[in-house]
Amino acid sequence: MEQNEILSHAHELPRIPKVIREMMELVNDPEVELQELARTISMEQVVSARVIRLANSAHFSRGKGVSSVDQAVVRLGLEPLKTLIIASSLVSAFPYVEVIDLEEFWQETFEVAVLSKAIAQSCDVNPNSAFTAGMLHNIGDLMIYTVMAEQVPTIFEKIEAGISKVIAQRSTIGTDSADLGAKLAESWSFSEELVFAISEQFEPKVDNIYSPLAATVRLANAINRDWDSLSTMDAKSVWLSEQIEAEILQVDTSIIEHIEAVRGAGAEMARLVI
Repeated sequence: MEQNEILSHAHELPRIPKVIREMMELVNDPEVELQELARTISMEQVVSARVIRLANSAHFSRGKGVSSVDQAVVRLGLEPLKTLIIASSLVSAFPYVEVIDLEEFWQETFEVAVLSKAIAQSCDVNPNSAFTAGMLHNIGDLMIYTVMAEQVPTIFEKIEAGISKVIAQRSTIGTDSADLGAKLAESWSFSEELVFAISEQFEPKVDNIYSPLAATVRLANAINRDWDSLSTMDAKSVWLSEQIEAEILQVDTSIIEHIEAVRGAGAEMARLVI
């Protein structure tokens, strides 16, 4: 099946509502104010409920519950609120997918998003944009799982046989999740920078165009894939020094402590949001 034919099935996926897109744009605005965010959040019931639930969680609770979005926003503060909005928005946009464990999928996605943000905080990349890119990076996979479900077992079999994910996808359906995800994000009116980062998540495809955001997502993916197999700090230091994306972003081994601190936070966030 050609890419355009697959994309023609995009109507089978729920569209991200305008208010959700507005929220995601607001959280990446460095000058956004809490009152403006609260007003926009109040227009979306599901996100509102999750914001209040997070504010009443053990991590943020001060012994007194909150019952309104305004109260929750004040308690959470801007950065946790931004993170929750991005995460909640993406989770709300997709249906149940039968061919995969969706809870595990979102835990992996959140983990890449958290790692992307941690990397961005150590280099010249907007941390909130990095988190958004991490959350969006595998929406192409969800499209394949949703509209090409019958082909998914074949893709998984090829990956288990040692074929790379991108080659397994291309040889089975004629395209890959990075290109599909980029096209889908573009149709949802996300920024050109985010669309490009999704497109370049496996490998740079456009010569002479450097995208720090794309490199951030690629490095986060690699960390999520390999980190737990590295048993010592020395092994992690050597591994990091060998990553071309770390060199591009000028990230050195001082980031290891930060990675260790946030490792697992994405999975925990997923359990709270979904």
